[in-house]
Amino acid sequence: MTEAPLLLSFADAAKLLSISRALLYQLHADGRLGPMVVKLGRRSLLSRAELEAWVRAGLPPRVKWEGQR
Repeated sequence: MTEAPLLLSFADAAKLLSISRALLYQLHADGRLGPMVVKLGRRSLLSRAELEAWVRAGLPPRVKWEGQR
């Protein structure tokens, strides 16, 4: 059994959310993506657990999401 990765690339996060990568980047740029990006070197990653919690919370914009965490 393989375990799910803890951090996801934007491409993998978009697949998980069933949206395009372009839409995910747009959500991030507009502040509508709740979870913050984790920078590791040059890579921008998203926490799988935080993405899942954000979806369960109803996809609030970043400003509200940061207040809820």
